Amino acid sequence: MGFQSKRILGYILGFILFYAPFALFQKIIFFAFTGKWQQLTVHSLCLRIQTEHLLDGKLLTMSLPFLACIFILFAVAFVCGPVFCGRLCPAGAFTEYLSKCIPAKLQISWRTYTDIAPLRYGMLAGFVLLPFFDSLLACAYCNFFLFDLFVNYFIFGYFISLTSSMLLTLFLWAGLFGLFTQGGRGFCNFLCPVGAVQNLLYSFSSRLPFVYKLKINGDKCVGCQKCSRACPMEAITLKENKAVVCIHNCILCGSCINKCPEKAIQYER
Repeated sequence: MGFQSKRILGYILGFILFYAPFALFQKIIFFAFTGKWQQLTVHSLCLRIQTEHLLDGKLLTMSLPFLACIFILFAVAFVCGPVFCGRLCPAGAFTEYLSKCIPAKLQISWRTYTDIAPLRYGMLAGFVLLPFFDSLLACAYCNFFLFDLFVNYFIFGYFISLTSSMLLTLFLWAGLFGLFTQGGRGFCNFLCPVGAVQNLLYSFSSRLPFVYKLKINGDKCVGCQKCSRACPMEAITLKENKAVVCIHNCILCGSCINKCPEKAIQYER
């Protein structure tokens, strides 16, 4: 099976795990704590809500299924990195593949104009600090929720009233940061707090010897930039004609590994 086929299967698995009518991840978590097999949706264990309350203390008052959900996400990110983003998240994958429909000359390379990582963590900081000012953003600008609406409602003929925040999210997620961004993952880079907190954990844990991480062998790298062009997050640049990965926005999708002709990139402990 080819690399792209495996990636697509991974995103299909992600859809089955997190989105209705399946939502197996949520159902398994709730069944483990309640003993009941319930009909759940993407909102039942929303990762953005737990992320929003990381600092204000409300996370610890949530029910055990919510705590278990965020613990699993953090544990996986700590040991394996942000593989949820790169190998399971259908919302991020949708715009990545959608962007392939647009010629590269019409797309923006954001790393040409700005350093992505500080903006990414700046958004995360604002996201977790807003609850202290009686403001919440978890449900207002959520591409995960919007993707759920399109897939589970539009294709079944339901009418949806799109609010102004949803329309803005659609413009940013599928438009400016999707179709017209190189790699199609601009929303993931700048506006996804769940992805940012995973990368923050990964940036600390990757210094430990027992966790999985992306490694570039400088002795093998020939500076061909094929990995850089393949990276949907624009996380790979050249330094002294050698590829260097930014750990703060790499989502471990494996595209660089697949494209490297010298096999200089590995994902391993």
